[in-house]
Amino acid sequence: MLRPAVVALLTSLVGTTLAGQAPEPRVDSLFAMQRHNDRAGCAVGVVKAGKQIFAKGYGMADIAQGLAITPHSVFHVASVSKQFAGMSLVLLAQAGKLSLDDDVRKYLPDLPSYGAPLTIRQFLNHTSGIRDQWNLLMTSGWRLGDDLVSEQDVVDIVNRQRGLNFAPNTSWNYSNTGFTLAGLIVKKVTGQTLRQFADSALFKPLGMTQTHFHDDNLHIVPLRTRGHTFRNGEWKETNPNYSNAGATSLFTTVTDLTRWQDQLTNGVVGGRAGIDMLATRGVLANGDTLSYALGIFVGTYRGAPTLSHSGGDPGYSSYLVNFPRTGSGVAVLCNSSGTTNPGRLAEQIADILLADELGPEPPVPAQATAAAVAKHLGLYWSDSTEGTGSIVVESDGAGWRSLGGNVTRLRVSGTEGKLLLGNGPASLTLRPDGTVLMRAGTGETSIYRKVAPWTPTPAARAALVGRYHSEELNVTWEIKAAGDTLTLHRWKFPPARLNPVFEEMYTSSGQLGFVLRPIRGRDGKVAAITAGSGRVVGMRFDRVAK
Repeated sequence: MLRPAVVALLTSLVGTTLAGQAPEPRVDSLFAMQRHNDRAGCAVGVVKAGKQIFAKGYGMADIAQGLAITPHSVFHVASVSKQFAGMSLVLLAQAGKLSLDDDVRKYLPDLPSYGAPLTIRQFLNHTSGIRDQWNLLMTSGWRLGDDLVSEQDVVDIVNRQRGLNFAPNTSWNYSNTGFTLAGLIVKKVTGQTLRQFADSALFKPLGMTQTHFHDDNLHIVPLRTRGHTFRNGEWKETNPNYSNAGATSLFTTVTDLTRWQDQLTNGVVGGRAGIDMLATRGVLANGDTLSYALGIFVGTYRGAPTLSHSGGDPGYSSYLVNFPRTGSGVAVLCNSSGTTNPGRLAEQIADILLADELGPEPPVPAQATAAAVAKHLGLYWSDSTEGTGSIVVESDGAGWRSLGGNVTRLRVSGTEGKLLLGNGPASLTLRPDGTVLMRAGTGETSIYRKVAPWTPTPAARAALVGRYHSEELNVTWEIKAAGDTLTLHRWKFPPARLNPVFEEMYTSSGQLGFVLRPIRGRDGKVAAITAGSGRVVGMRFDRVAK
């Protein structure tokens, strides 16, 4: 139960800014769509030079119960959780309990051996190549938000894997798995769960009294918000159904995150050296320097250095940004998914309340012309990322069309042949050999080669029809044909249409889209298929007899 003093403070904060602070109408205007009693909303907390200057709630913490969001409403913050798991491992490294460069199998001997050691550091900066737990579970038939996912469920499916997305430290691919396993390493080293260790080593010393890793989905939490999505014209209650922590599942408030902003700036726990370790950016074997550190992004906004992370899970979205040079920061926590952009809102709030700490807004680069991309128009494919995209020309200039159909404007960079994706830092370099070098916003690079659009023949479609089984997922899929249409049938999910993109490559519709490619045997017949879903690359399914 909350102490009387906390309840009194909570009452004083409902619907207002902190005592002595006048309401900020320009911030309020950013949340005009949330300021109603019939919809989900957001809580906002702003720190300036180490002092909380703004804390306010907009919208409803629980639509069904008619409870409003306040600065003390508790949110599931999804992947914002990762920096707290990362800091827990940093503290253990500082105490000499482990090294971030230890082989993880030293602590997790049941994890498969992949021929090269995976390290704790690689887990925490997404360079291990280990496949993502959510994509694995969804590929095998789990419905996130509906089916309970325990820590053991993650361990079981990860321990069945026999391959990586890439060789360790050769690329970057966001993988929640590494953080769940990092939490298990904490337990192996300390005898405490991640929840227990973080509570004693981080949250209590920092005074974060409403924060914990929610590793038991049945645990009752006072002032907890309920998650929501807006679907088919009405609000639906949607909540993560997790009993696992590390990659996600931190419960906290914008007022508690005020104390975390102080930690990121000053290293209250672990000292400045600990924060420097947390913020050490990854470097790939080829020399590419990443923007991702140990559970947190290192970047800039309007010339000011930042530490930041976003989060998104069923029913929730969040963003936290810290400006370490000035001890300022913004947290935006929302109990809806797919309806708000907390990252952009946080930037807009910083523009209003922290403007004197930021540099001038950078000019928007000019859009690339049709002439700049004339020799490179067409469809492209990356073998390493299993990604596709097209260089196109629209009425206002050149763009990059992603597989889902969205177009990102290409803008000039000032370097010959290099075009920015949007306003950067991601870019495309158009190379003389006709390939495209993509540098992602996170810093890693990949090569895209031009491919030709393709319409399969009846024989090509017929060759794919059949049942396919994955030993690593313990699941069977079926591909069926109806006229000139192929559909993918999976347990628990509606049939998904397979759309040909280029020769022997299809994509599927649905919540989790797949890239499907046939593998042919020596007799030319389809013996297997591979399925990629972005965070899982090249998952093999072998054809089975009916």
